[in-house]
Amino acid sequence: MGVKFSFYSLLIIFISISFGFVMAYWRFRGRIASLKSLAFSDDLGIYNHRELKKKLRSLIKNPDINSFVFVLIDIDRFKNYNDHYGYDNADALLQEFVDITKNFIRKSDMFFRYKNGDEFALLFRNTGSTEAKEIGNRLRRAIANHTFHLDDHDINLTISMGITSCQKSDNPDNVRKRAELALYEAKQSKNTVVLIGEEQKKADLVY
Repeated sequence: MGVKFSFYSLLIIFISISFGFVMAYWRFRGRIASLKSLAFSDDLGIYNHRELKKKLRSLIKNPDINSFVFVLIDIDRFKNYNDHYGYDNADALLQEFVDITKNFIRKSDMFFRYKNGDEFALLFRNTGSTEAKEIGNRLRRAIANHTFHLDDHDINLTISMGITSCQKSDNPDNVRKRAELALYEAKQSKNTVVLIGEEQKKADLVY
């Protein structure tokens, strides 16, 4: 009886230790996955700015991608919401905006936080300028018509968008500069989409 007891006790100890190792392994794997995710994702659940640079370079070099469109988005007058409700509360508006946009865009599109704050970026692969205008304006209208909720207040947001079409001869810096110029033009009017093509020298306002 004593031998059996010792055998079963050792077996239970072995199983307990093994279970502990397995649990520790899975927790470790989860931690590693979380750290990897932080390397390319933002706390709003989209790609971060570092990953945007990589994706831009990759798209330009990818032989299967003939063209793509780069979009910058700015939430109009968002500083007012930060000042009035505080940064933590205003972040809830950003999260709601992100969730709406993620459900709006296609699975093939990529969504990024642009240099933190209230600016964001989208990449549309194998998409032309005309289609990008249509998508941008549909998203702009969807945001303008949506009622956001914060601290029992109903809030209406609008967005400004700068869009540029890109070709294989492009480079990431030029793409970003054109989109920033287009966004700057859009922000002068608010709730507006501005397109600057690869060879365009002037912004083309799209309402």
